[in-house]
Amino acid sequence: MARSPETAPDGLVHVVVCGGTPAEWADLGVAGWNRRFADIARGVAHVGARWVTVFPHHGEGDDAAAQAELASQYDQVDKVEQIEAHGVRRYVWRRDDGINVVVDPNPGGHERFARVVDSLSSSGEQIDEMVLSAALLAPVRDEPDLALILGPPDQMPTSLVWELAYSELVFLDIKWADLQSLHLEMAIDDFNRRHRRFGGLDS
Repeated sequence: MARSPETAPDGLVHVVVCGGTPAEWADLGVAGWNRRFADIARGVAHVGARWVTVFPHHGEGDDAAAQAELASQYDQVDKVEQIEAHGVRRYVWRRDDGINVVVDPNPGGHERFARVVDSLSSSGEQIDEMVLSAALLAPVRDEPDLALILGPPDQMPTSLVWELAYSELVFLDIKWADLQSLHLEMAIDDFNRRHRRFGGLDS
């Protein structure tokens, strides 16, 4: 997918963060989510990225209690808007300087992919890569540049399908509860080092 005018100078506009389970997300509480949104935004601000999408690493997609608790918590967090498209419900937190953090609490990446394809098919719209990408990433317009995955590198998340094809993957073996802005900064530094190396500018 072509880059939008939002592309940051360092080439990063969209970062994915993947960690925890819906039940662990619910354990954060309203105050915890206020801090988590702010930490995530702080972690990408220095490179000018404008979008972060957050997914659970794994978990039970039909955990109704956890999903209901999360919906209640997001309803109480400042600056969060609920959006729903193609059968996928997400929540968007917007910082005043234009950084947006999207959370999708469903850990089932294959289920999400199938739901979006079914919705597009039912609408009669002709499906191509651009249409499918736009539907899967909404409300973000750009493919993710970087995916920070919390956990050991031999355990791939169940929540990512489309995103794995386009992202540079960085694994950090830390718990969801321990995520801080510095971990995003570390992942971005790793991303930038790889690109300098491939460009012949790093030893």
